[in-house]
Amino acid sequence: MRAFFEGHAFFTGAAAALLILSILCRFMTGMLLKKLMKEAENMSVTDNRFLKQCKLKFQNYYELNGGSVNAEAFVGKMLQNVRLGKCSLRLLNFMAGQLLLLSVFADGIGACVGLAYGETLGEILPYYLLAFFSLYLFFSVSGLIDVQGRQEALRITMVDFLENRMAERLKSVKEDSAYLEAEEKRALREAGKLSEEEKENLGAEETKAGGEKAGSMSADELGALLREFLA
Repeated sequence: MRAFFEGHAFFTGAAAALLILSILCRFMTGMLLKKLMKEAENMSVTDNRFLKQCKLKFQNYYELNGGSVNAEAFVGKMLQNVRLGKCSLRLLNFMAGQLLLLSVFADGIGACVGLAYGETLGEILPYYLLAFFSLYLFFSVSGLIDVQGRQEALRITMVDFLENRMAERLKSVKEDSAYLEAEEKRALREAGKLSEEEKENLGAEETKAGGEKAGSMSADELGALLREFLA
């Protein structure tokens, strides 16, 4: 075996280098997703640049679309922008697969060159064994890292936060802001600082804001207010 590697150092070395690079690409992808998963668990206070950008864009879309945002589609688009340096996750996965194929291809070229120089099938058999070993090692590492599983877990965590927590928080802030604005204008009207047209607009805004505020009250609070009013 030692004589084989010494006589075929170029092709075996190239195959080994390409295999290591393919595993490294898959490993870096897995580590990046693992880091994002950990940060996404505390997404409300995270310092991760990608997740902060995701929250900011979601807030902008929420305000522009009047509170209607498809969180699933939004997160899917954002995950396409996850990068390690200048390489996206999709590119890293593609490179990992292509480098593996090139590694196996290098083994095949080495075997063909050996046959061309008169070597027997038994003498070039290690090339075939190396090709099978490369495939086995790559898919074993890929199974341990589980890139697809981590990406799906990250997607679910982000969708849950944006749809069930951040969206509700933004809705509550919007209702409170409208109510406070209506209260401020009402105070100005009582002080006589608003025109007749502004007063009419204010009446409509107060009705809407009051309805939203009342809608956010519980049944017990409404009952207490009615009893106090009728007393």
